[in-house]
Amino acid sequence: MIYHVGLSKQGQTLIIEACKCIDYLSCELYDYMGKRETTKKQLKVNRYEILKMMQRQKPDVYGSLKYAIVD
Repeated sequence: MIYHVGLSKQGQTLIIEACKCIDYLSCELYDYMGKRETTKKQLKVNRYEILKMMQRQKPDVYGSLKYAIVD
């Protein structure tokens, strides 16, 4: 399935948003990851790998986060 994936944060948590329509993503995204062929289950399984990747890429934005969820 194709999802639009975006990242936001709340407190110490990375929020991975996945929607079929880009219009349903939050307007408070820090990063839009584009269209991805994935499932929400795959995103949930890989959420901490996504967090680690983003901490390496943008430590000033994501470096202090400890948790990750899929919304």
